[in-house]
Amino acid sequence: MRIGYDTLVENPDNPSSAIHYIRRLLETMVQIAPEHDFFVFVSPKNRHLFAIDAPNVRLVNCFVSNERIPLRILVQQVYYPILVRRYRLEVIHALSQIPLLASCATVVKTCGLHHHLMPEEYLRGTRGAFRLAHPLRLLYRRLVWDSSARRATVVVANSRRTAEDIAAYMHVSPDRIRTVFEAVDDAFGRTGTSGDGQAAVRQAFGLVRPYILYVSNLWRYKNPDGAIRAFAELRRRYPHDVDLVIAGPDDYNRIPALRALAEERGAGDRVRFVGRVGLPLLAQLYAAASVVFYPSLAETFGKPVVEGMRSGVPVVAADATCLPEILGGAGLLADPNDDGAMADALHRALADAGLRAQLIERGLARGAEFSWEATARGTLAACERAVATYGNGRQ
Repeated sequence: MRIGYDTLVENPDNPSSAIHYIRRLLETMVQIAPEHDFFVFVSPKNRHLFAIDAPNVRLVNCFVSNERIPLRILVQQVYYPILVRRYRLEVIHALSQIPLLASCATVVKTCGLHHHLMPEEYLRGTRGAFRLAHPLRLLYRRLVWDSSARRATVVVANSRRTAEDIAAYMHVSPDRIRTVFEAVDDAFGRTGTSGDGQAAVRQAFGLVRPYILYVSNLWRYKNPDGAIRAFAELRRRYPHDVDLVIAGPDDYNRIPALRALAEERGAGDRVRFVGRVGLPLLAQLYAAASVVFYPSLAETFGKPVVEGMRSGVPVVAADATCLPEILGGAGLLADPNDDGAMADALHRALADAGLRAQLIERGLARGAEFSWEATARGTLAACERAVATYGNGRQ
């Protein structure tokens, strides 16, 4: 196959975890499928991230990536169809959106359904220019992302629950949706709980007590508020001498409000905000945790639960959207809107030695199932299916 591979949807100046997914997926596909040719659409700013030294990879300059969103959209809609003809591409693989006029098969991985599941995330807490920007973003995603899913030859979902939601909310026929689980960085699970790793965590963050770890951006739907309330309830009900460590970027400046919530609930001195943490320190932070806690209200995959399982740490997560599916019985689940239920689950994961051992064993086995090779093979199979379907005129 001659595959066009879109990398422009991420801002290289402010990358999210998606840019790591795009890079690792490409690296693995190139490695396991040398018979295919990959034409990688890059910008001058992100080119260095995808400079893979392989004979079947060609970087194609597309002028701009997501640091200039309007121009990026223009390039994808106008320039990509030109590239299809120039390089005789058989399929384009992209995240979230595809060109309107691509004259080849298309595979779109739908990265998020939050504009359907949690639309208030785009509207609450906005002020100034964001009062306009957030509703426009919501409208854009509903128009362009949904239209891309309906027009794509094949849609890739990262969980079975997400596949069901794509069919229901985006009105995509289920026979055009393929489920391909994601993977996480290989650093998770390699560090163990060695003395050196624990010392690095203590030195970097000044952590002197055992801790429960929450890792995510502090968006409302990720439920950091619920994490703090549940932690405060845990401390009120049970005599655990632990901290809550919250790691992740704060795009909407929510930390002041979250600090106030922790103070109000009597846990202000035990909630630690450590911001964005890079590898390998993040892997060490996971490995040294007592529990990984992920009470998110809406997920399409939920990488932190896989990172926790791979790290050999008991996981407590929300009984919501795809998280039960991803955990696969290897963690504890609780209603994310019930602070008491979440506190009880945290207590069990902390206090019951037999249960902890079972969760660790199950988590390591379950976490090992999420490999980059499996993700790459599933994505290549989706591309092959799209090319065959398009060639048979069933687009």
